[in-house]
Amino acid sequence: MKRRIRRFLRFVYKKVVNRPITAVLGLLVFIYLCSTVLIMIFEKVRFGEASNIVMPAFLGELGIVDSESIVTQISCLAALVVSVAFLAVVTAKITSLFIEFCRRGGSIVHKVNLSDHVIICGWSVQGERIVSELLSDGGEPHQEIVVLADREQRPLQDDRVEFVKGDPTQDEALKRARIEEASSVIVLSDLTKRDTRADAEALMIVLAVESLNRDVHTTVQIQNSSNRVHLERAHADEIICVDQMAGHLVVASTVNHGISRVVSELLTFNSGSEFYRYDVQPSDEVVGKEFKEAVQLLVREGIILLGFETDDTEELRQGVSDDLVHSVKGGKRIILVNPQSKYKIRQKDALFLIAESEPAQL
Repeated sequence: MKRRIRRFLRFVYKKVVNRPITAVLGLLVFIYLCSTVLIMIFEKVRFGEASNIVMPAFLGELGIVDSESIVTQISCLAALVVSVAFLAVVTAKITSLFIEFCRRGGSIVHKVNLSDHVIICGWSVQGERIVSELLSDGGEPHQEIVVLADREQRPLQDDRVEFVKGDPTQDEALKRARIEEASSVIVLSDLTKRDTRADAEALMIVLAVESLNRDVHTTVQIQNSSNRVHLERAHADEIICVDQMAGHLVVASTVNHGISRVVSELLTFNSGSEFYRYDVQPSDEVVGKEFKEAVQLLVREGIILLGFETDDTEELRQGVSDDLVHSVKGGKRIILVNPQSKYKIRQKDALFLIAESEPAQL
C-alpha cells in the first residue's frame, strides 16, 4: 500500500514539474468541484442547483449569497478566488505564447499537410538566397517550400514558406515535413562546422531521406569533395561539392576572364538567361535530328542546346565513347554535354537549355 502511495505521489510530482500550468488549472478545477460538493451536502440540494449557487461566484460576481450556512458562503468565496486565479493563469499563458511567437519571428508548424513540395533540410547563410531563387518568377512559384531545421526561431520571414522545427536526421521530423509526398529535398551544409562533421550530418540526412522516399530528388551540399563517394552510395541524386566547384570556377576564370560572371548570370533566375531542363516530349522537328542539327534548329528560337539526358544502353555508350558521360538515377540514365558523336534526339530525352524563359514547347 505504501509503495502505491509513493508511486502515486511521485507520478503527481512529475506531472506538476513537467506541466505546471496544467497542474495549477487542475488544482483550481478541483477546488471548484469541492466547493460545489460542499454546497450540495450542507444545503441538501442536487448538483445542478449547487452549480447555480456557485457559478456566479466563479464568473466573478459574488453578490449576496442567500444562505445562512457559513460553509456555503466560504465555498462561494473560494469559487470567486478560483475564478480570479483561473483568469490570471489563462491570461499569462496566452501572453507568454504571444511573446514566444514574436520572439521566434512567426509560426512554427508542428506538421505540414502538403504534397509535391520542396524540403530544405538544415539552414545556412545561403538559405535565404536559395529560397528567394525558388520563389522567383524564373523558378516554380507555385511549388510549396518547407524548411526543416533544428532552430528555435524562424530562419526567414515569408508567409509562403513553412517552417518545421526538428532534426532532419530523424525520421519523425522528416515525416512531419511530409517527406513521403515531397518532390525534392535540398540538404544544406552547415558552414559554421568543420567539413568532416558537416558532411557527416549531410550524409545522415540523405540516408534518412532515401530510406523514407526513394523517389524524391535529393540535392546535397558538401564541403569536402573527398566525401562525395559516401553520398553516392547513399543514393543522393545530385552532389554539390563546395570546394571543388569553387576551385574549378576560380581556375576557369583565371584562364578565361569573365567566366565567373557568365556562370553567375546563368544561375540567377531574376533576369537574363538561365539554365533549364526540358522534360516535355520534343516536337517532331527536333526528334530524330542529330545533336548539331538540333542546336542549329533551336538557335533560331533564341535557345541554346547544351546537352541531354537519355536512357543508358551499351549501344549508346559505344557510339559516344569519346564524349563525357555522367550516369544518373542509379545508372539507368546518362547525361551528355555537347556530344561530338552523331547522336540523334529521342522522344523520351530530357534537354538541357539556355533561354530567357522556360520554353513551353520545342
